[in-house]
Amino acid sequence: MPSKEYRQRLIEELVESEFISTQAEIAENLASRGIKVTQATISRDVNELRLVRLPAGNGQHRYRSTPLAAQEDVMGELAQRFKLFVRDLDRGENTLVITTDEGHASGIAYVIDKLDRDEIVGTLAGQNTIFVIARSSEKAADLLEEFEDLLE
Repeated sequence: MPSKEYRQRLIEELVESEFISTQAEIAENLASRGIKVTQATISRDVNELRLVRLPAGNGQHRYRSTPLAAQEDVMGELAQRFKLFVRDLDRGENTLVITTDEGHASGIAYVIDKLDRDEIVGTLAGQNTIFVIARSSEKAADLLEEFEDLLE
């Protein structure tokens, strides 16, 4: 039986190269490569690898690796997602409203949360809208300017 490290490396490769939306699909892909594991093992692997299910449009989701924790890596991930999926930004007092393509709001809100910025109290995402709550109107204005720069 292959090692845990090998299995997890293979899972990471699978979710990055193929459209994998369920743990059962991970298990099927591993089985096709001669690696038979239980659903509980897959679940542990998903948690240990910090895989997330992100919206892929049309009501579908797919597993992906989480963005790296370094601030510049998270900002790079956010900039990429903003350019691809954000359609509008607006502000009302200390609240930002980000409009995205259908099904992409929660994935972008997740990356905003990963910024772990003190001026951001939190996010709330629907299918195509994200509310970002800032600590003050001034902080919201600064965030709006920073987010607008990501769209350029």
